[in-house]
Amino acid sequence: MRNRLGICQWFHYQDYASVERAVELLHDLNVRHLRTGVSWADFHRPGGAEWYEWQMRQLADFEVLLSVWHTPPSLAEGRCCSGPPRRLADYADFIGQLTRDYGDFFSHLELWNEPNNRYKWGFDRFDPEWAKFAEMIRLAAAKAQQDGVPTVLGGMCPADPQWIALMDRHQALHNLDIIAIHAFPEMWWDDQPNWEWYTHWRGWKHKIEKVAAEAGERPIWVTETGLATWDLEAHREDRYELQVVKLREAALAPAERVYWYSLIDLDPAREAIEGFHVDENEYHMGLVSWEGVKKPAYDVMKELLAEKRSRSSRCAAAAPS
Repeated sequence: MRNRLGICQWFHYQDYASVERAVELLHDLNVRHLRTGVSWADFHRPGGAEWYEWQMRQLADFEVLLSVWHTPPSLAEGRCCSGPPRRLADYADFIGQLTRDYGDFFSHLELWNEPNNRYKWGFDRFDPEWAKFAEMIRLAAAKAQQDGVPTVLGGMCPADPQWIALMDRHQALHNLDIIAIHAFPEMWWDDQPNWEWYTHWRGWKHKIEKVAAEAGERPIWVTETGLATWDLEAHREDRYELQVVKLREAALAPAERVYWYSLIDLDPAREAIEGFHVDENEYHMGLVSWEGVKKPAYDVMKELLAEKRSRSSRCAAAAPS
């Protein structure tokens, strides 16, 4: 299980304490696979390159899937992080820079994150047919392939086979090695369309097979799945056991790799992508509360990631000399 089950955790710009805290917890859990990110926009801030070099060095003990997104406003249409770069090849150039600077600290590059979520790629304003996105990804994947780095197409949310077919028609898949999806079963509310709609959920096998049918021979990775422990109706933390159930189900999903989102709850003093406490679920996705309390699912994750010797090796160890 340790070879296929990992954890996703984002780190805010220059939040050194959160990285150190997470590393300690990840070691305690015996995590091998970590998904985290580099914000292209934050990299352009003063001290951005130094911050990310420090971050990546702290994470050197893990096999890192590095998700790269957020256009620098100075380079973007609409001067916003969800806008396409005005020069689409700029993203490929940045991918090349990351490989040169930090290539020893990650195993795979994930090109963007939730590109069919308008908060993370402004398709509704700038790219209604995702043609610009497809060209940007095509160039970036070719650059990564040239540099010998495996690539993952940024996780879709919702996981939409028709969107993969569109990317194929745009010839964006040619140099990509893996297709990623996001899915959040039982995280649905009529006024929160960024989670998994219950009408679309027929189990992990169904979800993955539908996407795989459009992915060619490429493996499917689940680069985000999770469940908030916040109960929207009761207005309190109350879904601990359901989080355990969803973690166990995700661990058995028929995907080559699964990343649980997330390790630590979001700082309640910070703003989420949709805004400050617009969706309270955003603040309660962790295995550990922001205050440091380990939820029941933390112990389950530790159990799942425990390295166990085979029965034959245990017998050999017990045999008299």
